[in-house]
Amino acid sequence: MSRELAETVAGEAPERLGSVESGAGQRPGAARAEAARANWRTLLAGASPREVLARLLAGDPLGLRARVALALGDHGYVFDPDRVLLRVAARVARFSARYRGQPELDTWLRGNIDEALLELVEDDREGADAGAASSLAVLAQPLGLSAQTLHRATIALHTRTLEERRAFRRLVLEVAELDATARELGTSPTEAARAARRALEAVLAVVEEVAP
Repeated sequence: MSRELAETVAGEAPERLGSVESGAGQRPGAARAEAARANWRTLLAGASPREVLARLLAGDPLGLRARVALALGDHGYVFDPDRVLLRVAARVARFSARYRGQPELDTWLRGNIDEALLELVEDDREGADAGAASSLAVLAQPLGLSAQTLHRATIALHTRTLEERRAFRRLVLEVAELDATARELGTSPTEAARAARRALEAVLAVVEEVAP
C-alpha cells in the first residue's frame, strides 16, 4: 500500500465503518447504482481525499459494501469485509480527482476493488499489515481457531488457483449445492469437488501445523 493511501486510511476514524449500511452478498441495487452514476461528481469531485472518504463511508452512497461482497465471491478470497471496505473506500478517495466519468462508474469502481484486493493479498503475503490477523478474530472464534492461525490459513488459501478458491468458498464456507457450484465455475461436479478439496487441504495443512 502506498504511503499516501496509508495516510488516507489512517486519517479516517475506524468508527465510521459502523455507519455503512450492510449489503453483503447482494449486487448494488438498480436505483442506488443509477443515482451514483448521476451524482458521482457530487461525491468524488472538488474535495480532498479525506473529505471524499468521509462521504463514501457516510451511508455508503456508492454501494461499496455490496460491491466488495460480490468481488470477494468472484475472486474466492476470504477477508474481513470491513477491512476490504476501508481499503477500497480509501483507494477510491485517493484517485477520485483523476476520475472524469470514463470508464463507466461501475467499471471504474470494480477496477479499484480488484486492485485493492490484490494489494491486501500482497500485504498479507509480505506481513505488511500488522492488524490483519486481529481483523479475523470474530470469524476465528466460532471455528475454535486463533485469529493468527486463521490469518495464516487465508494466506495459504489465497495462493491457490481461482477455481480452487471459488470452489472452496462456495462448497466449504457457504455450503452451496455441488451441481450449482459446478455450473457457476463452468466445470463438472467432480472437478468442482476436487478443486475445493485441494484448497481445503492447503488450509488444513496450516491449521494442523500449529495445532498443539
